Amino acid sequence: MIAGLGPRPPEGVVAIYPSRIVVVMSPRRDVSMSAQEVRDFLASDRRVGVLTTLGRDGYPHSAAMWFVLDGDVVRMWTYAKSQKAVNLRRDPRAALLVEDGTVYRELRGVLVRGRARITDADDEVAAVGRALFARYEPGPERPAEGTEETIRKQATKRVALSLPLERVASWDHRKL
Repeated sequence: MIAGLGPRPPEGVVAIYPSRIVVVMSPRRDVSMSAQEVRDFLASDRRVGVLTTLGRDGYPHSAAMWFVLDGDVVRMWTYAKSQKAVNLRRDPRAALLVEDGTVYRELRGVLVRGRARITDADDEVAAVGRALFARYEPGPERPAEGTEETIRKQATKRVALSLPLERVASWDHRKL
């Protein structure tokens, strides 16, 4: 008991008891995004995601990735011999974190976890490449000539990664 506060301190007060420390907090508002808000967040702007796979030793391997939302699937591409591709062939479990904001009340993000699918079919890999170029290389600075040729050449060295929106955690602190 803290003098004058009774057996339980008021909300937000930290109390130190002989056997423990107690922090009393107010219930947190639901800051999760709806399914549509998640899709809108992933499809908007040119955000970079962080893809995490599991290495042979069990430790996480994280890498920045361009991505596109295709229905309820996040699509990316990477070099076929990259560490993330090697890891996903051995263990398809993956997570993609996409976030935004610089101050606490603006923070928002989406964490997608699931089993990634890898394909090396040139047409599918090239389709992902085209979608990535359309999203991340828009505007007059985009090289109009040679883009398709570049994508086709890259597709022969790359694989497409697909991560379904099955297990999603989200937060939007602007709702606080």
